[in-house]
Amino acid sequence: MAKALIMLVRLAAVVSIVLGVLLWSGSQNYLGAHIGSGFFIAGVVFVLSILGILKKAVVPGVVGVILAALLPVVGFKQLPLAYRAFGAVQIIHVLVALAIIGVAESLYGAIRRA
Repeated sequence: MAKALIMLVRLAAVVSIVLGVLLWSGSQNYLGAHIGSGFFIAGVVFVLSILGILKKAVVPGVVGVILAALLPVVGFKQLPLAYRAFGAVQIIHVLVALAIIGVAESLYGAIRRA
């Protein structure tokens, strides 16, 4: 199950990054898909985090739960979007998104080793 979940995170992350770049370039058409993919990633990482905690990977599991909650909050803090304006909230959003991908990979490794 963990293998399928990490593959979903990887695929959704690529889609979300591409949509984020398109949004930043000024195309509002992809906002709903970007938000949806972000919620999907947060949900899958939350499930991976619970699996990790159950497999005794408590620290990455707790970090995953926190990031899964934080990603949509920081994402919505950007609304209304100011396209081509890359401020502190956008930088934090990108950092949280990259961190959640890294934590998902760490959780997958911990689950496989357990």
